[in-house]
Amino acid sequence: MPQKIYPSAHILEMFMPYLHDEKRLLQVLESVIKKDFYRNVEIPTFPTREHRATLRKILEDNGLTAITFVAPFLNERHMSLCDLDDRRRSEVVDFLKMHADYAAESGYMTFGVPSGPYPGDALHDEAMAAQADTLEQIADYAASLGMLCSIEPLDRYAHKKALIGPMDEVVEWFAPLHAKHPNLFLHWDSAHEQLGGLGIFNTLEMAAPWLSQIHLCDCISDPGHPCFGDLHMDPAEAPDWKTEGFLTPEIGAEIIRRAAAFDPPQGVRRFWISIEVLGHRGDNLWHKEKIAREFLTRCWELSGAEVGR
Repeated sequence: MPQKIYPSAHILEMFMPYLHDEKRLLQVLESVIKKDFYRNVEIPTFPTREHRATLRKILEDNGLTAITFVAPFLNERHMSLCDLDDRRRSEVVDFLKMHADYAAESGYMTFGVPSGPYPGDALHDEAMAAQADTLEQIADYAASLGMLCSIEPLDRYAHKKALIGPMDEVVEWFAPLHAKHPNLFLHWDSAHEQLGGLGIFNTLEMAAPWLSQIHLCDCISDPGHPCFGDLHMDPAEAPDWKTEGFLTPEIGAEIIRRAAAFDPPQGVRRFWISIEVLGHRGDNLWHKEKIAREFLTRCWELSGAEVGR
């Protein structure tokens, strides 16, 4: 049975310089809402209680769903879901639970976590078991708070060097986890899949039974190029819609078409798609939002799919 797809604004990435500026992020959210395009937002967790209350009210008043990705906060502290030191991994679990509390209090739909780094072939199995244990604990905790939990496969060998990368391996590992924890889903990212080398449409189909959200992200997959890797580069712009990367509006449209044909994932209020583009200090951050929104709009126009409202 086909499903509706909803457009999402990746505020966390586009406005990354504001990561720890909650008041400014609330202002960004209000401005994004006025675009009258997005139905989901990706936004950091807020440590300040009064800001969480404000954020929840904004989401509820405007009928928005939201997800948070805790990766930037983990990276700041060099924390990993697959840490092989039990004491450190216990600290990671506590840290994730704290941010899950923030997310639930803010009214978020989904709590998103990243893969840990790849420790090498000799420690592969041990790291996979550690990451599964962490993920199960966090999925259960998120469920107790009324939230979904999602994990994003990255790329193992090209750039990000993450533990869970090759999608054929990921889905074999993930299927029994989802069976035990039905609030647990996969997040698919076009740049990671392009760098992974298994074919973006192949991996999209592989992940389909456990998929709840998508990032359209451009990248350059030539290792000899100075901008090689998953750099969250700017998307193509009109009138030629071209970059040095691989992601064209036609490819984005085909991803939307295929995702719209998937069965709706049980328990997911909104299946959403966003453009992932990274804002840096000194950038015109609202230009990032503009070109992301225009690229996503173009993809939707070419797809022929209904824009979820």
